Amino acid sequence: MKQTNWYANLASQYAILWLIWLGVQDYLYGELIKLPATANDADFIVNTVIKSIVWLGLGIWWLHSDRAQLWLSGKLYNRHFPTLFWELLILFVGYLLVTAIYEHHSLTIMPDLFTRERHGFIGVALIAGVTEEFIFRGYFMNRLLHRYAFMTANIIQALLFLGIHLPIYFVDHLSMMGWLNNVLTVLPLGLIFGWVFYRSKNLWPSTILHCVWDAMIFALI
Repeated sequence: MKQTNWYANLASQYAILWLIWLGVQDYLYGELIKLPATANDADFIVNTVIKSIVWLGLGIWWLHSDRAQLWLSGKLYNRHFPTLFWELLILFVGYLLVTAIYEHHSLTIMPDLFTRERHGFIGVALIAGVTEEFIFRGYFMNRLLHRYAFMTANIIQALLFLGIHLPIYFVDHLSMMGWLNNVLTVLPLGLIFGWVFYRSKNLWPSTILHCVWDAMIFALI
């Protein structure tokens, strides 16, 4: 594949994902919360059902169609958990516990995480980690590493990872400070998850870290 076609193909794939997710977050979610039958289930439908179908579906399709252009074409999930993963897991948990105690002066888990009104926890804390790691580290970074050195590939995929969060920022009408806080969180996390995937050649470590981060933020902070 010529270089120009390679870039165009990757850009078009990302654009498809981005535009679909913009439509889901901006239009579909708004329609779901207007309907009595789906109003309470809107978060679950969008973040769990639709995200699983769209993101995993596109990821599986692209991994299959572009398997000759992947850095890691074998099994994406295996039992290799490097020391780096365990160090980062301890660091994540410790940092979030300290942050929760500092902000709330106590360590309190929200009591209604799995009630009808709060079952968005499943999508935010679990499905997001699985689907986002599958498509951004498992596909986009995997494909970038076939062409670029680690540092370049990691920066590009982290920027793509940041970009996919923009639709929800638009929908939520975040303030300038909200944008800044999210950028300063999502971008470093994207780099860390990419680093872990590269070191382990395994999607489980970055997926677990991602889920732990999201779950603790949702439940404690």
